[in-house]
Amino acid sequence: MSAYDILKTRGVTRLCHFTRLQNLTHIMSSEKGLLASSSIRYDTKNVTDEKRYDNEGKSVCCTIQYPNSWFLQKAMRENTDKIFEDWVVLYIDLSILNCREAKFCPCNASKGKGAYINSDMGEIESIFSVSVPTFSYPRPPKMLASCPTDGQAEILIRDNIPREYISGIAAHNEEVAKRVKAMLKIYGVEQIEIYIAPDVFTKNWSAMIKNGCKPDETRCAWLEEE
Repeated sequence: MSAYDILKTRGVTRLCHFTRLQNLTHIMSSEKGLLASSSIRYDTKNVTDEKRYDNEGKSVCCTIQYPNSWFLQKAMRENTDKIFEDWVVLYIDLSILNCREAKFCPCNASKGKGAYINSDMGEIESIFSVSVPTFSYPRPPKMLASCPTDGQAEILIRDNIPREYISGIAAHNEEVAKRVKAMLKIYGVEQIEIYIAPDVFTKNWSAMIKNGCKPDETRCAWLEEE
């Protein structure tokens, strides 16, 4: 089975990548979409993880089903930009795995400076094991099947994620959702769904999925009427 088929069988519906709201102007203005940090022009560069301890600057880091909210909260705390303070989570269609080279990691890819990154995507089922060697906690029996045992497990997509594979954008409140809608309208990509999902921006979702529950994500259908 391909990595795509393995993940679909487990009920995985998407990959996630968080970014500053202001970065949507670059991501949505080009069909190339989301670029790996090494491909971003220096004069527009605004990279969340500048140090890239995983040594994978030519790849876009994604998590499975939900974002790495531990790193997201850290990035939000350390953000010194008082004008552009808002963040969004991009939902990426899983079919990207059928057209891009990828690697995976059962934990945060920066752990051990990339020592646990695996280029054999056929082994990706291992991230759902009851016991993951890189993670201290066993998988709870009620945990959603679609979520990896370690919530920081990653898939690294080579080069870029074309705009057409961005299926949704999550905001933490209505105000940001409206700003996202305005930006999508400018770039003619209004088919991308917008969601309000405050728990996705915190670590709250982790406890929920371990008990078999999904965090609330409200699709902003009302925005289409405005």
